[in-house]
Amino acid sequence: MKIHDVHSALEDIRRRAGANPRRRANADLGLLNDYAVGLGRYSGQSPWERHRNGDELLYVMDGEVQITLLSEAGAEEREILHTGSLFVVPRDRWHQLDASNEVSIFFASPPESGAERTQDDPRGSK
Repeated sequence: MKIHDVHSALEDIRRRAGANPRRRANADLGLLNDYAVGLGRYSGQSPWERHRNGDELLYVMDGEVQITLLSEAGAEEREILHTGSLFVVPRDRWHQLDASNEVSIFFASPPESGAERTQDDPRGSK
């Protein structure tokens, strides 16, 4: 049995992100079934990604982040997630996170075997 102190892990990733020139840090908290559970801290724009093998859970621990999701037809949906917001990214939906300031997110992500990522807009040329 392993107990995780999420508050200590959050302080650790804040410290490590502050010392990192890219202002990013992650903490692996383990697995829930096959899902990776952890914390991430960053600012800026993430790559576009989608998970073909399951939904992804995002919980904003501190800060705020804009999430952009693409519909199957390529239309954008945008929402701002604030501290305390919980969001489930549906399976197989392209999404991207954009944080103007540093944000800390608790996540539960499906196995990497079903993930796709790209820096480029997955719709091709806008």
